[in-house]
Amino acid sequence: MLLAFSSSRRSALTGAGACALLPIAARADFPIATYCIPGVTAERCRGVFWETGKLYRKQGAESVVVSEGDYRAAVASLSGLKNTLAGLRTQRSAKDLSAAAAEARATLRRTGGWLCTALDEERRYDSEFQLNEALAALDEVDRAGLAGDEAGLAPGFGQTSLLYERALKSLDAFLAGLPELPTAVL
Repeated sequence: MLLAFSSSRRSALTGAGACALLPIAARADFPIATYCIPGVTAERCRGVFWETGKLYRKQGAESVVVSEGDYRAAVASLSGLKNTLAGLRTQRSAKDLSAAAAEARATLRRTGGWLCTALDEERRYDSEFQLNEALAALDEVDRAGLAGDEAGLAPGFGQTSLLYERALKSLDAFLAGLPELPTAVL
């Protein structure tokens, strides 16, 4: 009986010691996700409105009438952006591709969103869908470049390079889906 009591006491102390280390290990294994929670994480939510888990977008947003010259200039600037990104395809590291994707994503969001507002309802919906796919693909390139170390891989065979090719294809699809002239009508 004494033997059972002493081994029970020893196992209890060992278990208590192991439990003292558990919160530290759990914190390291399960990092806290950085979600945007309105009212709680306001510094990360600057300018973002959430409604049922999706970005808030005003229903029935009006199209903007844009001159043909401005529209063509914006399409040409996005084509130039695509050509610049295509030129960086094989000569850069994963970190450089990530930085280029981040800059391109900001430009594409601003200019591509403006181009979508110059389209009528049906084409606007399709173009915004393709724009969101291109933005998501560039975001994946940025994330993979920041997260992964591809030092031992040949150029073009790393995850960042493969995602970069996908991002270029989705950007091509967005540009191919845009009409030659704005279609918004007053």
